[in-house]
Formats: sequence, C-alpha cells, structure tokens
Amino acid sequence: MAGSVMATSALASDKAMQMQVDALTERLSELEQRLNTIEKKPTMVTRTTIIKTDNSLPPPTNPGEWQDTANWIHIKVGMDYQDVRDLLGEPIKIRRGASEFWYYTEQKFDGPHLKFLFKKVHAWKAPEGIAGTD
Repeated sequence: MAGSVMATSALASDKAMQMQVDALTERLSELEQRLNTIEKKPTMVTRTTIIKTDNSLPPPTNPGEWQDTANWIHIKVGMDYQDVRDLLGEPIKIRRGASEFWYYTEQKFDGPHLKFLFKKVHAWKAPEGIAGTD
C-alpha cells in the first residue's frame, strides 16, 4: 500500500513538472514569435541618413543663422564645433558633461539643439518643419 501511495505521489509530481515544462515551452515559443516579428520590421530611413549620403544639397543661403531652417539640413553626424558654429551660429546655452548639448532656444530638449560626443555631432533636433532629424 505504501509503495502504491509513493508511486501515485511520484506520478503526480512528474505530471506537475511536465505541466510546468509545457507552459515554459509554450511561453518560449510565443516570445520567439514576437522577436521574429520585431526583427522583420523594416528599419526607418530618416532624413539624417539621407543627408549623410546626399552630396547634392545646395549651399546654405544664410550661414550663421540657426533660425534659417535650411541651414539645419546641412548638419551631419561627425561635424565639429567650428563647422556647426559656421552653419548655425553661437548657441544660447551649452551644457557640458559626458555628452555636450548646444541649445538654440530656451526650450532646451523640446527646441532645436545638438548633441556632441567626443567633440563631434552625434544627434540633433532641428526647428519645427524640418523632417527626419533627431
């Protein structure tokens, strides 16, 4: 009788463990499907990417004026401080740290600004109306 109880107990334990393994296997399968879906989504091409590869842009019409939105299309990843000053003029505020941020309005991150890493342009947000930046 004791052997029969132990066998039933072991069987119940095996069944519970198998249910857990099945649940984990099902969850893993769901997660793999979600990952495959995410990996298959096309990457978005941004204006920044186009600018980096397009050499046919006309020269800036009003260099040194950040308010001239046409100047912002000439910003490229890798530009140095002087290139940016020549193109947009002096920022109203510079925040230095691990990265450096140049702000062109009091709006800080909500307004036009640039982010520098290692003294080179890394990212930026142009004024309203310039698509595909930041």
